[in-house]
Amino acid sequence: MTETNCGKYRLIALLPITAGMALSAMIGLWGVAARGASGDDHPSKAPALLCEDVRDMLANNTDMRMAETLAFGENAHFRAEGSSEKCISLAALMTFTGSRVLITAIATEPGESGLDQGSSLSAYFFRESGSALRLVTVKRDFAESNGALGNVGDINAAHFGADDGMMVNGGISQQGYSNDLTDFYVFRNGSVVSLGMVPTGWSNSGAEEDDSKAVTVTSRVETGLPQPDRVRVTYTRSAGGGDEQTSVAIWRSQAGKFVLEAGSVPEEIITGFELAGNVIAKNGTPLPATDAAPPPPAAGTGSPGVWSIDDIGMVPPSPDVTEAIKHDSNYPPICKLIGREMLPSLSATSKTWFVTTSNRCDAGGGTGPVWIVSVAPTGKAHMVFSAFRHAVKAESGLHGEFHDMFVNGDARNPKSGEIYTFDGLAYRKSGS
Repeated sequence: MTETNCGKYRLIALLPITAGMALSAMIGLWGVAARGASGDDHPSKAPALLCEDVRDMLANNTDMRMAETLAFGENAHFRAEGSSEKCISLAALMTFTGSRVLITAIATEPGESGLDQGSSLSAYFFRESGSALRLVTVKRDFAESNGALGNVGDINAAHFGADDGMMVNGGISQQGYSNDLTDFYVFRNGSVVSLGMVPTGWSNSGAEEDDSKAVTVTSRVETGLPQPDRVRVTYTRSAGGGDEQTSVAIWRSQAGKFVLEAGSVPEEIITGFELAGNVIAKNGTPLPATDAAPPPPAAGTGSPGVWSIDDIGMVPPSPDVTEAIKHDSNYPPICKLIGREMLPSLSATSKTWFVTTSNRCDAGGGTGPVWIVSVAPTGKAHMVFSAFRHAVKAESGLHGEFHDMFVNGDARNPKSGEIYTFDGLAYRKSGS
């Protein structure tokens, strides 16, 4: 099962909206619209002009660098500084069983980066061949993001029955109101097929002067349900007075649009998006037992020796631990830090804390910011690890006073990851 979190801290577009806007109007204004033609393209390497922001990405991401080389070969070069030529950004690289998919975005308006207004999406499909990857097909311009969205959005892997796919989450915020939608695609029968969109977030917190009247709806989206072309959305409604309510809804794709099949959708989502009467009629329908959310683990626990961003029962860390983190480049000040002491400790002489953020700070894709902080007996805290990952596992090996760590970045594959060792100051990837 694949899941991602959707919240209010998303993509911003300077577009006037009101508290109530029909979903059909929202889709027309800023949805990622699938194009009718998405046939097989020969995987030839056409000349590629890459946006400048790709340079750092390739320098820091080995997998992305390999995919870019296979997709464009020697025909890729970077856009000259100050140039207004259209350029390509690398929007996402998704890993599936036996294959990978690279999503690129190219600006359709001069002077804009590939992830800005008017981006056209293309997909490059790779198949694993032994220990190597092979480019097998390309779907160029399979979808186009409307300019009002202003960004392609967060792209994450998804699963629909036996088929792989992806979900794109984005939103707009103006006049104090925020709206989130998630668009779903399935890779089926040699094509990229749009399944439709689902409303996944709403907030009036910027429009209400009275904090007690502010309401924010966030969500967790899950694919990979027993029946294909369905998604489960767990909505969390937070009111200004501190009240928090959770509800679960099952949405089913039908003729390229999602309809509510069962469960409950918060009233703010229904009125804020002016959802159709068939959604209202189904709202509150009991969930089938097969679609009920799995029970959470016991509070405050994960697997022995494993600490994950999905663990529950985490609490705000001490001021010393917080201070050690807040100057890190991965620290988002808008997000709340939560964590727990790692028992047993990774260190032979100091306490260690596993710290992440509530709601993963909307990182998506089953990952979130992860910090490991060492707390000496004197109380002094020192950050020894920082990355966007899913979980860490203590290993038996020792470097200095710290155990080695297995670091996992794929929520669907707990065996996928890398070993990190302590170099005297911080954890580094083994062999780097």
